[in-house]
Amino acid sequence: MNIKRKIAIAAVPAVMALASTSVDSKILLMSQEGWEVSFDGAANAFVMKNSVSDIPTDTNEGERLAGGFKTFGGVAGGNDDTSIVTGLLPNVWGMTLKAPTANGLDISARLGLYTHMNGGDNSLGNGQINLRETSGSVSGSFGTVLVGRSLGIHQSNAILNDMLLFGVGAAATANNSNTTLGRIGLGYLYTDFQPQISWTLPGVDALNGNFGAKIGIFDPNTVAADTAAVSASDKHAPRVEAQITYNGGIGDLGVNLWVDGSYQNTERTAAEAAAFDNAFTATAGAADQYESGKDNDVDSAAVGFGTKLSYQGFALVASGFYGSGMGVRGQHSLQTGAGATGALDDQGTERRSYGGYIQGTYDFGQGTSAGYSYGGNCLTRTGRDMHLYAPTDGSDATGIMNCQTMHSGMIWHNVTDNFRLVAEGGYTEKTWYLALEEQEDSFGGVGAFFFW
Repeated sequence: MNIKRKIAIAAVPAVMALASTSVDSKILLMSQEGWEVSFDGAANAFVMKNSVSDIPTDTNEGERLAGGFKTFGGVAGGNDDTSIVTGLLPNVWGMTLKAPTANGLDISARLGLYTHMNGGDNSLGNGQINLRETSGSVSGSFGTVLVGRSLGIHQSNAILNDMLLFGVGAAATANNSNTTLGRIGLGYLYTDFQPQISWTLPGVDALNGNFGAKIGIFDPNTVAADTAAVSASDKHAPRVEAQITYNGGIGDLGVNLWVDGSYQNTERTAAEAAAFDNAFTATAGAADQYESGKDNDVDSAAVGFGTKLSYQGFALVASGFYGSGMGVRGQHSLQTGAGATGALDDQGTERRSYGGYIQGTYDFGQGTSAGYSYGGNCLTRTGRDMHLYAPTDGSDATGIMNCQTMHSGMIWHNVTDNFRLVAEGGYTEKTWYLALEEQEDSFGGVGAFFFW
């Protein structure tokens, strides 16, 4: 079995989540009655060198900001370290139990255990163990219905086609207590592993290819604001995500297209609604920047789109998104507390975000490939953000990170069907409102993957 086939069916946790009803792993146990138990997984480690400049402290007027600068995830700044880390993908041990086919139905259950070595200087280890996959599914002529925790739908193709899925990318620091970020927040929003009921429809053959569709309802999440009091946490309705794909070709040119979306309405509690109204009144000088100060709910919505074109050894990926109330890394992802995502400003108004990446790779043959990618995510300013240029409500002026972009290069070699060597390097830039200069982040290193 060649390594491309193994990756597609076993090595990538995200791929395994999408194909959890038919995992064709190397380790397969079968009973005489037709029950099947399969095991799959991957392990990786990287030696990384990471250098991040200090966060800027000067405004456009040359004055130091009293409130400092807000960042939304990633490395805060001012570090230069070498570390041995797990990359964007954690180590994973996956297990799938499949019942005998009966009445045209395939029923299976999936469990995925995710671990990593990261954890700073604690000699006893403090890396996290995640249960990212625990689900059951039923497949038949109607498609596949999955119930449980599994990979999300919106922005899933963006991360699955990213070469940094097998790298480290952003935030490769020794004190990181989880996996690194790869290109999350630097070209797409994180889809995350989430509780859901999702339906993958049967494919439709047309136009020299196959059209597919998937839709699901998901456990809703709190929408974080810069000021916790004006967040939205009354989760009265589920989030809805959907995706349409096309996989086909024109002659020797392979064409993959996708479009996906996400929508969630979150109401404010009585206390949050009152805090929102108070914040609006306190910033009346910026009132013309808002439609109303009486909004008691938040709409978080986004659309993503992309394509992958393949010709012989070349592959080109282009992906983008636009969202409102989603933040720079995703409204429902990687939240570490109020202000972590930038979904809402400190008055509680939705920030709009956009981004994307472009990537080119080439397969030289004999197991060796190389690639380059560039992309980033940006937030647009709200009236409250602009009001911070000259605050009249007694608050401290604060710089808001509005864009972060990353150049990344990678070369990898498949030594065997089960073992891959990786060398990676990159450069990240982050910009703020009110700042004269940018923050710079450079990284590089080598690592390896073992698949089974």
